[in-house]
Amino acid sequence: MTEQKKMWDLPGPEPARHGRGQRPRRGKAGPATDSSDTGGDNVRVDPIQEMVCALVDPLIVFPARGWEETLPEPLKKRLPMDRLVHNMECSQGRARWNEACDLEALLYMYPRTMEAPLSEQWVRIYLYLGTRVMGEKFPDHVRQDTLSDYDMEALRGLKEWIQKKKLQARRDRRRGEKVDKVVPVAVDQPKMF
Repeated sequence: MTEQKKMWDLPGPEPARHGRGQRPRRGKAGPATDSSDTGGDNVRVDPIQEMVCALVDPLIVFPARGWEETLPEPLKKRLPMDRLVHNMECSQGRARWNEACDLEALLYMYPRTMEAPLSEQWVRIYLYLGTRVMGEKFPDHVRQDTLSDYDMEALRGLKEWIQKKKLQARRDRRRGEKVDKVVPVAVDQPKMF
């Protein structure tokens, strides 16, 4: 007796479509099915590679005349764990692969806050990031639990830009160029602050 295909039967996974002896550069074997499978440039994301890189990727910071050297050590030590948590959230569809984690955005902004005052919008964003990163340790009188859609869009733009620069530093390291652990990036900064 032949088996009839029922309308609720789903097709099996498609085989990888790449040449013999080659692997996809940053991705899963099959095609990307939704936005959670791709990064910023619509390049497939390999969650395992992202986990490894979470431990070794450089930290992108605002170049602020030496203030980037004063980043708080406890937060710098915590960064790999926050990146791993962010990767888990991305793999579960609760965060975006093409964005940096909240701690990375906070550490990027930290030297800028030491150089000159921020605009009102970026103060709200900085306090929001501080609230998300520090949790209950953050003082109640400066907590910012939510952001407006406008401010959230600006934060997403910053996090996407940081992620893009981090991926660029990762590619430079693969090419054999020396990449420092903390990388001040002044070229092509988003219009902010």
